[in-house]
Amino acid sequence: MTPSNTSPFDVAPQRPLWLSIPIFVVMLPLSLLCLSVVILLCLLLLPTYKQTTPKRRDRRAAWITYWMLATVRFRIRVTDHNASSAVHSRLYVASHVSMMESIMLFNVVGHLRTIAAEFTRDHPVIGVLARITDSIFVPPRRQGGPSVVDRMRESLDTTDERLSIFPEGTFSNATALLKFKTGAFVLGKPVTPIVFKYTAYVPFWNRNESSFATQLFRLMARVSTPVEVIVLPTWHPTAIEQEDPRQYAENVRRLMAQHLELPLSEKGKLDSPNVKRDQRPATQAAS
Repeated sequence: MTPSNTSPFDVAPQRPLWLSIPIFVVMLPLSLLCLSVVILLCLLLLPTYKQTTPKRRDRRAAWITYWMLATVRFRIRVTDHNASSAVHSRLYVASHVSMMESIMLFNVVGHLRTIAAEFTRDHPVIGVLARITDSIFVPPRRQGGPSVVDRMRESLDTTDERLSIFPEGTFSNATALLKFKTGAFVLGKPVTPIVFKYTAYVPFWNRNESSFATQLFRLMARVSTPVEVIVLPTWHPTAIEQEDPRQYAENVRRLMAQHLELPLSEKGKLDSPNVKRDQRPATQAAS
């Protein structure tokens, strides 16, 4: 794949919101029904989620996220290039376009700990799942204490928990694959890559362009959003890749870009308007 010169953060022209009101109104009863099921399942299953067995956590995660996806009518089709889930690594790396991808991972894989941006901790939807599943939050600036990589290594070495991480570190608009951060690859462990292909509508969220409420409205004002979820063969690093995390990350990025049929971007996390927004001083953000 050749590098791309297009911006992976541009927002495609959007349909005026008022034009989507009829579809939103027609689909609202179905959305409310599915949301009611989500709330009921959360009330019944989440209080004892951490105390139950791994297999039951997998089932509970799948049930809850199925109805969450149904609420916004995400229609996913899964293709797994592995012989079975038994050969998956406990470390999943995935492409990142939409705020719904963590939910899709729970639905496809089962229970896992996500490596999530700090702003998602208090998110009205994603934040609930992130806190219940003991996500590892990545602060916008390096802080004291164990690093994210150290916490990932400890989790993999001392527990049976699966981990998932988005190595791009931020959303992109599905026109190119961003440069990968090396955190997941410094560990030198096998990874199972997962890519999300949006075949009709790309729900990219540039937080400077729209609010969470606007994004949610756009999703709910659609009959469906089809997504192809492709689980790629588990990648076992060579000795050279274990010694060179940058090369390891780049090799996996090329594989994922090939299956997404996307070019490689020269831009990375720090070029993202979402990341720049999070890194603004608090006084500037409030002004």
